[in-house]
Amino acid sequence: MDTPYHAATITKGSVGILHGFRSLVLQDDKGEALPVYSIASGLDYPGVGPQHSFLHTIKRVIYESITDREAVEAFYGLSRMEGIIPALESSHAVAYAIKLAQTMGPDEVILVNLSGRGDKDIDFVLEHYPLEEYEPEATNNRDGFKEFLAHIRTK
Repeated sequence: MDTPYHAATITKGSVGILHGFRSLVLQDDKGEALPVYSIASGLDYPGVGPQHSFLHTIKRVIYESITDREAVEAFYGLSRMEGIIPALESSHAVAYAIKLAQTMGPDEVILVNLSGRGDKDIDFVLEHYPLEEYEPEATNNRDGFKEFLAHIRTK
């Protein structure tokens, strides 16, 4: 992730103290919390819980970063293909699952837990991230599934 506009605390943060607990924090050289940005308001925070920091430190859990564009593509893709409107926070997990699935065999399985309700995010997404810019058009009266998969594979 090559931008200062992120909330990738686990992948870009360092150990610090925020709101009374020691954890990974996006901070400056003086230990002050940096401004953060995420398309998902639930991820827009400069710190992360100490449990997540610990699990990351002992390599029990691997955390990956997803761009806003990947999250929006996953938001639209899951909405269109499955009729499930994910929250923007969960769209990040769906986006990573899409990336991961491309490296897996046909007998391997991914389980993604969706939290929140995307119906609360849909007006924001449609206003700021128009569908036409994020999802390919279906051709030949098809449902667009193959076009969508081809589109995300180019990312």
